Amino acid sequence: MKILVTGAAGFLGSAVVERLLRNGHGVRAIIRPASAEPAWSGNIEIVRADLRVSNNLVAAFDGIDAIIHLAAAVSGDEDSQFTSTVIGTERLLAAMAQSTVRRFVHISSLVVYDWRRVIGTMDEDSPLVSDVYPMGGYSIAKVWQERIVSKAAKEHGWELTVLRPGFVWGPQHAEIAGMGRRFGRAYVMFGPSTRLPLTYVDNCADAIVAALENPGAVGKVFNVVDDDDVRVRQYVREFARRSGQRGLMLPLPYFFGLGLAKLATLVSHMLFGKRGKLPSLLMPRRFESQFKPVRFSNRRLRDVLHWNPPLSFEQSLDATYK
Repeated sequence: MKILVTGAAGFLGSAVVERLLRNGHGVRAIIRPASAEPAWSGNIEIVRADLRVSNNLVAAFDGIDAIIHLAAAVSGDEDSQFTSTVIGTERLLAAMAQSTVRRFVHISSLVVYDWRRVIGTMDEDSPLVSDVYPMGGYSIAKVWQERIVSKAAKEHGWELTVLRPGFVWGPQHAEIAGMGRRFGRAYVMFGPSTRLPLTYVDNCADAIVAALENPGAVGKVFNVVDDDDVRVRQYVREFARRSGQRGLMLPLPYFFGLGLAKLATLVSHMLFGKRGKLPSLLMPRRFESQFKPVRFSNRRLRDVLHWNPPLSFEQSLDATYK
């Protein structure tokens, strides 16, 4: 097939392009005008476009069989994240509606779930966030992005698959939010025995392409995690040892950290009302979405796509720190 990939120059996008090429697909990659061209291993077509403003989006769909939509802003203030992610997606959907393409693979995130209401195990049937605004800018943008993609797919009869990865990690991207926080040479871990929803970047790319290729994935949602047997303490120790950034390990109970976040929010409201601004670590909803101790299931990936992560955790560590 000929696949259009947005966000192709990003960390996960580059791995998805490589996987598509290895599986024999043609690729047309949309990257930002100012982005450096990644060192892909095959010949691909490159479209330089800013999804928010570019006028050539309809032409990008010419001769395309399916699209994998990865583009999303992961930095900047909340307004810029929302504009880049949501407005860009709206313009992309409008362009697709003028084409003959009907297959859409959307890459979302576990942040769309309401972590407060998840009990025991998070899977694809877990409740989604309804009140998004207490969440961070990235979470707000991803929730709205998935909503408008799902609405457009229903309106136009597109064949939609949604994938929601956990913490995507790999070379140069091994320091993840679920580790806790690093202050100088001190690693503060909130719930050191908490399981992490990890997906190594190449494993995640493999799952995305497997969903694209399998007709059984149409109309379904998949959480993408390799397994959930790696705990925070283990991951932080491996990071510190293999990266050469050893330091003091400070484990704190999860509910202690959550209590501090609730107390900080209460004090902020008392002193500043709704104008008060706190870092994400001290906002209860955001704290929960990074550190809440639950299980994470990839059963649907295994049952429907017969997928298993190609690389084990140890192999992923070796590939990350080689």
